[in-house]
Amino acid sequence: MDYLFLIDILCLFCIIRKVEKTSFWDKSNKEKTIMNKKLMTMLVACALSVSALSTTAVFAEDAVVTGETPAVTETTTTPETKPETTPVAYEPEITLTTPKWTGDSDIVFEVDAKGGAVYPQEMYVYGADDAAMPIISVPSKVEVNEEGKGKVTFTNDALKNATTWDDTFTNQISVDWTKYSKIEFAFAFELNGQDKYKSMYVETSVKAPAPTVTPTTPAKPTTPAKPTTPTKPAGNKGTTTTTTTKKEAPKTGDTMNVALYASLLLVSALAAVVLTTKKRITE
Repeated sequence: MDYLFLIDILCLFCIIRKVEKTSFWDKSNKEKTIMNKKLMTMLVACALSVSALSTTAVFAEDAVVTGETPAVTETTTTPETKPETTPVAYEPEITLTTPKWTGDSDIVFEVDAKGGAVYPQEMYVYGADDAAMPIISVPSKVEVNEEGKGKVTFTNDALKNATTWDDTFTNQISVDWTKYSKIEFAFAFELNGQDKYKSMYVETSVKAPAPTVTPTTPAKPTTPAKPTTPTKPAGNKGTTTTTTTKKEAPKTGDTMNVALYASLLLVSALAAVVLTTKKRITE
């Protein structure tokens, strides 16, 4: 496209020369001046057209040779994406308000389920050998608000009426709390599909009840019966019949024969009288 560029240069050169030779302020050559102006205008228009064509041709030729496509700027709207956030780990809280159970109070736990729910689960008791025994069906009272805050209560009566298995795990028996030193309480928390389990331990110290002694009231002594006064018979007026009650002599513990001693005393007395009388006759 070099020839187009040369034509453009030539046209511009002609215009410049024509302008130099023309006097626009010459009144005698007014018509000639008008014709020169028209010619100059046409030459300028021709020069501009040739220049534009040459520029377009050069640009097209460069694009074909290099294989480059003129850059087109497009404005596209990209939807705003929110950054992904990792869900916070679910961490409910539970606190024991009864550190030791002595068998005469309730066991209370304060809970904060962080907007979730709480469910009491299994219970176990541990003895001196630290072996766990399951406790069967101990009801609890759950009092939690919409925020998951509240308390869980195990009443004293429910704990005392708890049952467990015997040594053969075939029969249910009452829990002898004097044999155990601690209780394990398991809790389940749930929030939007997230589950969390926690265990709490409560120390126990239950003493065996003291044996109850029922005091006995001594019996009152019986009052001896009073002697009754006999009534007079209806047919024997003036005759008084007195009935006496023979009183037995108190026993002294001596079992010897009283009649025998009385007989010996009487014989001795008669012998003394006889001897005294005989002595007086002799004198």
